[in-house]
Amino acid sequence: MEPIVVDSNILVASFLENEENHQQALEYINGLEQGGYVFHLPMLVIAELIASISRQATTHRLALLARAEQSLRAWERSGKISLYPLDRGRLELSLAVTQRDRLRGADSVIAALSEELDMPLRTFDKEILERFPAATT
Repeated sequence: MEPIVVDSNILVASFLENEENHQQALEYINGLEQGGYVFHLPMLVIAELIASISRQATTHRLALLARAEQSLRAWERSGKISLYPLDRGRLELSLAVTQRDRLRGADSVIAALSEELDMPLRTFDKEILERFPAATT
């Protein structure tokens, strides 16, 4: 069971079939559901996921939103995901990461959690992959 920090773009791509990285994202979800991964997520990732589905889904939007929320609850209840609030310490680390690695706000929160927990960050974001050493696809 590999603990990893996961960017919202992986979760978004797993729920939206028209996303470029949909198949690769499903591999992460399959790994999560089969016990190969435990996802560690800033709570901000959940807001980004729901907002992205809400904005991008062109058909069955409400069903997709319900499925995403049900999946997240089930994964959290079963210990497959752990959620982390943005407290003062994480905010300070996020500010340091964004200044050091020139990341965007939400990206720096996710990268900072990776750094705090000393876990790899999985993302499809090219900018994060180029700028944050612990990031991989």
